[in-house]
Formats: sequence, structure tokens, C-alpha cells
Amino acid sequence: MRTLTKLSAWFAVVSAAASFAPADRPGIHIPAGRSVGFNWYLNDGAGYRWDIAANGQISDGANDAYDGGMQLRLSGSYFSSSDAGRLSADGREVEIGPWKANNLQVYRRIYIDPKLGYCRWIDIFENPGPETASVSAQYYTNLGGTVEEVYSTSGKPDVSGQDWGVVTGSSSSSSRPAIVHVFASKGAQVRPRFRYTKNNDSVYYDFSLKVPPGKAVATCVFHAQRRPLAEARKFLDEFKPRNELTKVPAELRRIIVNMGGATLVLGNIDLPRHEKYDLAVLRNENELLGTILNERFDVETFYGRLELGADRVVGINLPAPDDPYVQVVLVDGQVLSGRLLNAPLRIRLTNGNEMSLPPSKLAAATFALSPERPGDIKLTNPTIMLRSGQQLYFQKEDLDCTYQTQYGTVKLDGDDLRSLHFDTPEGGLHRARFRNGSVLSGLLAADALKLRLDLGPTLNIRRHLAVQCAFPVEETDSAELSEVTLRNDDVLFGRIEEELLTVTTQYGDITVKPAEVAEVETPEEGALGQVRIKLHSGTNVTGKLVGDTIRFQMVPGPRLPVFIGHVVKIACPKPQLPATQPATRPTSPDAGGENAPEREEAMPELPGGTSTRPAAPPAPTTRPRPRTATKDEPLKAAASASESDAARLKQIGMEIAQLREDIAKLDAMAKLLAAERDQATKAGDEKRAAQALAKVKVLQEKIASLQKQLAASLDKARPRQ
Repeated sequence: MRTLTKLSAWFAVVSAAASFAPADRPGIHIPAGRSVGFNWYLNDGAGYRWDIAANGQISDGANDAYDGGMQLRLSGSYFSSSDAGRLSADGREVEIGPWKANNLQVYRRIYIDPKLGYCRWIDIFENPGPETASVSAQYYTNLGGTVEEVYSTSGKPDVSGQDWGVVTGSSSSSSRPAIVHVFASKGAQVRPRFRYTKNNDSVYYDFSLKVPPGKAVATCVFHAQRRPLAEARKFLDEFKPRNELTKVPAELRRIIVNMGGATLVLGNIDLPRHEKYDLAVLRNENELLGTILNERFDVETFYGRLELGADRVVGINLPAPDDPYVQVVLVDGQVLSGRLLNAPLRIRLTNGNEMSLPPSKLAAATFALSPERPGDIKLTNPTIMLRSGQQLYFQKEDLDCTYQTQYGTVKLDGDDLRSLHFDTPEGGLHRARFRNGSVLSGLLAADALKLRLDLGPTLNIRRHLAVQCAFPVEETDSAELSEVTLRNDDVLFGRIEEELLTVTTQYGDITVKPAEVAEVETPEEGALGQVRIKLHSGTNVTGKLVGDTIRFQMVPGPRLPVFIGHVVKIACPKPQLPATQPATRPTSPDAGGENAPEREEAMPELPGGTSTRPAAPPAPTTRPRPRTATKDEPLKAAASASESDAARLKQIGMEIAQLREDIAKLDAMAKLLAAERDQATKAGDEKRAAQALAKVKVLQEKIASLQKQLAASLDKARPRQ
């Protein structure tokens, strides 16, 4: 699978189904690292025991509350057991899977809450196939005792289609805990069918789901154990699913179909929505339905005062009661932050009463869903995303895309880009992501950004206040492009711009045209410049590439002189038309002349392949003319050193090559960080300059250590006396 597939969901549109994600993607899945065997035992914040089995079910619970709860079944087959599960960093959540069923990959995440006291299951259904998958998912719970008492969110003894939670208990006096089942939320569009039989110990939830091709959806269910029965009823009455879902990573929360009702997720904001009415959510978690009466919202931002008509606003979010700032979400997907100047919020309730709500009493306020204010919003213009959570449209031509890379300074074209990411704390480098899926690390040269906003004012900020610039453009197809994978995990799509690639072998220089190349690999154990080239004809060439770089044209994107030591692999698709000329081969007295027919066995495997002969001397930095090898050269090379010396020198040569490559990589990174330090110094940002300088010093220490090792290896390589 080409790397583009793994990167194409970076700027996905918010929807009920998320793009298919690999199992180690943070947010959707718990990252690999910590693991746990089964059964997994943990107590919740209320003191109740949860013993999770290898298939994700709860085995017994506290005091025999269960005899096997939350068993997942698809088309009659139960979720299979796993030997171990991934454990979250806080040790409160485990993930099991994948289990393959119905052309889906299914995972189970089980979380034990340490505060309120409950267990939460989130089951993820991923569809890697080309067609929509219809899923009948059934959850079966076998209780420790029979169901004699039932209490629902509607307060009625019978469970209706409008209920989103139920309490089941043996009796009011039973010592066995009652179970709280929360299988949806008040505004959810997808709800299961809840089934039970009185005086029976079985409970079922039946979900009907559709998983689009290449997407993932998830279901969420909460269980709580409580004793006596009255405590279970109280828990259900006071339980707020929306509040507890804030503990779920935003990426995962977006794909849950049975919880949260209608919501709009933009950046770090998760706004509740209602299908019919405007909505005000109070600090005490009460919700008011009605009609918002404010005709406009005046907001003082750090880049100017804005007067926003209500028709442009989806809703407002108020992060904290003691914070005078509000976040305003617009119908075009922009998010701005500032002080609300024309508070309070006025709302006419569904009963006709009117209320005025000051910001200190509000958590959020949103307008009802409508074609003008949809539940999903696509970003359509170039957008700058700030660390404060703001998303603002700007004029693309105002962004200076001069970009410093380890291959030199290039001028990026905004039409070629999907995003520029500045928030990369792992190395301090930025990431440019292109329409074709390419990823190129470097540093944006501009230390300050001055951008005209679509809202009117001009945004003038230091670059480090921005997280990314996003360009919502159509992806380009990279199927016909060559793919370069680099050692720093960058990926480049385009074409090799060299007229010929020349490889020095023990038998002479061999040249091939880029159109003939299927793969170029640089073995980790090989010397610097050592390559293994596979041609579309099936022929393999192994030797040392002449020259330090390969000119590579990104399509679309800049042309780069890619250092061969940075390359892991180059994969080239077969051209639509065959190459007009075969690869140039060395000639010898036995070769039959330049007009002799091609013989694939005449292309030798050289050092790094199957040959045991000593490696050729390092190639000159200038590109020599191809030369003709004689029959005697291999014999002379073999005679020049004993077998043990040849093996020793080959090993030392590989060590020297690796050390030189590592030094070159660290030196390139140090130069980029030094440029970052210089920019910060000029801007007067002492803190950022000091951070960059500290990183440079660490790299310089590593380089000095490697240089000592290199000197020792070079000393070992000197001829023995």
C-alpha cells in the first residue's frame, strides 16, 4: 500500500464516520507500548469491581452482579479472545483487537472511571473494503440474577424507543448490585433496540449500523453497578453522557453514532446541537430549548472588533465561568475568540418565557440545525489555526512560503500544499504536506505572519503562535509517481530527474535510465552510497551509486537534490510506454560487442548482494564516464587482500559509512535549528532562541561523540604493519 493512503486523511471533513485509521493511531486507538494480560481487574471510583475477560466482557463484577456482560456478537459470531490488550498511559483503559468479521476490523476499548464510578465500552468498526458494510451488532448481557425491577429514563416501567438508559435489578432488598445500562444519549439519532424478559437474566441491545467504505464508526455503552436499587436509579437520573464523553479523545468521539446527539466538532470545540430548537447549556448542566433572540454578536479580538450578524453564527462556546472570552463558531467553519461585548444571551423558551443569561451562567449556546447551519461544516478557504483554538480564513498570497530544508531553501507554492504544520515538538521542525501526499520537513523562514483575514482585519502574529496553515484542496493522484521514503519518515512523490543513474561495480560502471527502475534501496548494513537497484525487467544491480545526491522533482512541488544517505527506498511505477533503450551494460571480449543480445545473467550481483568479493573503492564525487571492465580486474582485486582482511575492511567500511551518514544527518538538523535560533534572536524571542540553542548544543555533543568514533574506525582501517 502506498504511503499516500496512510496520509490522505490528515485534513478529513468532520462527519459521523471517520476515515479508516491504522491500529496505532492515537485518539482512535490506544498507542502501543503498555500491555496487560487477562483477566484484567480494576475497581471504579465508587468501589465496584470490574473483571474484564479476554473478549472484552465483564465476567462477574461485584458480588455476582454478572455472569458475562457486554458480550459482542456480529452475525451470530462472538468477538474472539485476545492474549493481551493495549493499556492506556493512566492504566484505566484497555483495548482488545482487531477481530476480523463481516469484512470489518473490530476493536473494543474498555475504560473504568476512577471518579464517578462506571465502566465504558467503545467498540470500533473499521471497514477497509470498497463497499458500505451493513452491520447487525448485538450486545448480550447475562446478569447474575433475574430481572425483577426495571426503571427507565422516561420514568415508565416499560422501555420505549425514546429511552436512552435503563436500570435492571433483582429486587429492592437484593444484596447483588443493580445494573445501570446507558446505551444512547438524549439526542442520539442511532439507538439500539433494548430487550429483556422479566424474571429472566438475559438483556440484549441490537444495533443496526452502516460503515462506509474506508471509514470507521463506533458505539458507546456505559454500565454502572449500584446497591441498593434506589442508588442505581439516582445514578441514571443524574448521569450526563455528554459530560462523560469529554473524557474520550476528540477523534474517537467524532465517530460514535449513538451518543452526544447532534454535535459540531471544530478544532478543540465540541458544540451540542438540537434538531428543532436553539439550545442554551447552563453551567449547572441544565439545557434550555427555545429561540435565541440576539440579532448580532459583537466580539473584541486581539486583531480588532468584529460585529457578526446572528445569521453568520452557529454557536458560542464559553470555556470557563471566570473567563471573559468566548469562542464563536461561524457557519463557514471559522472559529474566533474574544470578549463578548453585547452580552447577555437572550432566549425565548418553548413555553413562551424569555430569559437573559450572562456569560458566567452559560457553557454554550447554539442555533438549531438547518440547511443554513448544518451539522457538518467543510473548511473551504486557506485557514490559519492558532494555539488558542481559532480558525481564521486568510488571503493565501500573503503567506511567504520560503522553506528551509536539509536540501536547501525552496519556495513552496500554496496551490501545491494541503497544510503547513508548525506544532512538531518532537524535533522542532515543521512539516509541509502536499496535495499528492508528500511530507517534507524543514522550517518556514518567516518568523512573523502578517495575513489579511476574510473577516476584515489583518492578523499580525509571531509564527510560534500558529499550529498550522491548512489549504483545503483536492488531492492529486500519485499512482503514476515515484515514491521516495526517507530515514526521517518524510515521503516524496514525483519523478527522478537524472538522465542516467550510474552504479560503480567491480565489473565496471553500469548506467540505467530512471524509466527502467522499479526500486532503489539503500541497505542499512551497507556502506554510504551502496544501493540495490531492481529494474522492471527483473534484473538487479548492486553497487555504489556515483554521486552524493539524486535530483528529484516533486509533482506538484519543488525540485530537490536528495542526499542518497537519507534515502530508505525509491519505488517507481512501471511507465505506460516501455523504455526506448535498454540499460547500458559493460562490455568484455566475451560479450559479443555492443550489438550482442541482452543476457540478464550478464548483470552481476556485487558487494551487498550475493558476491563475496571485496568492495570497490569509494566513488569520486564527480560523475565519471562509464568505463569498460576487463576480465582480469576481479582476479586482481581478489588477490590484493587476504580473505580475512577483506572481511575486516568491509565491516570497518560499513561502520565508517554509517557514522558519516549519522553525522551528516545531525549536522543538517543542527543547521536548521541554528537558523531557527537566529530568527528568534532577531525577533527578540529570548525563550525560543534559548530553546533552539539548547537543542543545537545537544546535537553538537552527539556529533562530537560520533566524530571520535569515526576517527577510531578510520584508524582501524589503516593497513596493518
